[in-house]
Amino acid sequence: MIPQYASALFISDLHLTPSMPLTAQRFFDFCEKDAPKVEAVFILGDLFEYWVGDDAAQHSPFQQEVKHALATLSTKVKTYYLHGNRDFLVGKHFLSKTGMTFMPDPSKINIAGSEYVLCHGDSLCTADIGYQVFRGWVRKAWIQKLFLKLPLKWRRSIANHLRNNSGM
Repeated sequence: MIPQYASALFISDLHLTPSMPLTAQRFFDFCEKDAPKVEAVFILGDLFEYWVGDDAAQHSPFQQEVKHALATLSTKVKTYYLHGNRDFLVGKHFLSKTGMTFMPDPSKINIAGSEYVLCHGDSLCTADIGYQVFRGWVRKAWIQKLFLKLPLKWRRSIANHLRNNSGM
């Protein structure tokens, strides 16, 4: 069934990090002031600069603050989350703690009688064959399970290396 709403807001690619406090504050203001005015909010990936597993959030006061803002927002408006290229490891635990509903990439929705297809957009970069191969591998469940078994310090180091050497 295609979700149908009269009004919605969309956000994507905020790349939230404690090192960008103005962006973070604007996100918190959005959650508190703007988002509750519509029926649904769609987060279309890369909310965080990177996400190395739901367990990492418990060690980050900043991610806890974002989690609290999302949980509060989800009590006021239906909130959806679609993975991006830097936060595809956002999992069931984080989603349940925030009250958000997961949406696969791509997904169809209906807003005010018009149908739309939502996606993060990285799957559309078809000319970047190297990235598409990488994307195919890291989206495999068994690869993600192996990665999530690594120590948190290693996962952060790998994520930083990939982020610093990526055009995405």
